[in-house]
Amino acid sequence: MKNNFIYLDNASTTPLSENVLNIINSTYKNYWYNPSSTYELGIKSSKYLEKIRSKIACIFDAEPEDIIFTSGSSESTNIVFSNIYETFKNGRVVISNVEHQATTICVNKLRNQNWDICEWTVNNEGILNISNINKTLTKETKLASIIWGQSEIGTIQPVQFIGSKCKELNILFHLDGTQIISNGIFSWKDLNCDFLSLSAHKFGGPKGIGILLTNEKSRVILKNKDISITQEYSIRQGTQALPLIAGMHESLKNIKGKIKLYDYITEFPSNNINKLKNYFFQKIKDNNHIIITGSIKNRLPNHISFLLLNKGFEAIKAYKIVNFMSQNNIAISSGSACSSSSGKASSTLKNIGFKNDELYSNIRVTLSSINNKSEIDKFLELIQICIDKF
Repeated sequence: MKNNFIYLDNASTTPLSENVLNIINSTYKNYWYNPSSTYELGIKSSKYLEKIRSKIACIFDAEPEDIIFTSGSSESTNIVFSNIYETFKNGRVVISNVEHQATTICVNKLRNQNWDICEWTVNNEGILNISNINKTLTKETKLASIIWGQSEIGTIQPVQFIGSKCKELNILFHLDGTQIISNGIFSWKDLNCDFLSLSAHKFGGPKGIGILLTNEKSRVILKNKDISITQEYSIRQGTQALPLIAGMHESLKNIKGKIKLYDYITEFPSNNINKLKNYFFQKIKDNNHIIITGSIKNRLPNHISFLLLNKGFEAIKAYKIVNFMSQNNIAISSGSACSSSSGKASSTLKNIGFKNDELYSNIRVTLSSINNKSEIDKFLELIQICIDKF
């Protein structure tokens, strides 16, 4: 990375720290054997794999068998939805109407199989309309799947309250936790949840590896009936990517602070990243050319999103700002990396009440410990140029 390059797109992906890269390289060197092999060096690799699984479980206050290694959040989510279909064949699924496309793609497959799909609406901050919970979570519902921290607008959902209601009605509850872990570690045993999807590259780990957190109840549904599948408790086939798993564990060790869970609030540990976000909000509080998207209070600690208005108070297209920043060695995005390159209007912005051209204008800035105030100041200087330029 160039010395003068400012990286403000950590929700898209994060850089590997040196200790993570070292662990990956040493594991490739010393444990490259197939963990499913029955000869001595294969067994050695298998023992190392299970040692790491136990250590990751300890980080999350979980049991080793709760940890299922996958290629990332998208696959983890797909495993859940595929097995819900196989188990129940038909029924009702609830999602929010601000989900990541990994979830909406899975839901559309069920919709095409005549499942009843309920899209739970949100308010203008992107928070679920909890007053509708009794109409939304009904006894016919087989699964509720909610994005915990919304990647485009940063809004946090009241997941513990939703999870309690799901438990009461015997509804399976899946959380997309992709954007959460970079901001702190939660206790799996205390989270009201049956499945949770994670991707390592969102919290300083390598790409191509992730976790599906499960519990005893949910694993029964996920367990593959094909007796030839022995990896990952017969839930996910394929040779485990042991070097990537080791790197993911190392990246989890780098995360500081514990997340506290309340019915309506997810409380993140206080750190310099959160202070930097608050610094940004303080600097722009009197700028009427910036319109914050999502909730300011119930927001991911590292997340900033807004629309930028020009001198005529018209929304500037996001791609113009992203390209201008890139030309000036700053990386930002217009939302989820999986969808922002499509050129389509943002359904998330539409569902929180934005109109017409505004749907193409969301800017997302996501921070990490490598960022500082001088970088924010530089970014804001260029924002002012964008106001005048576009």
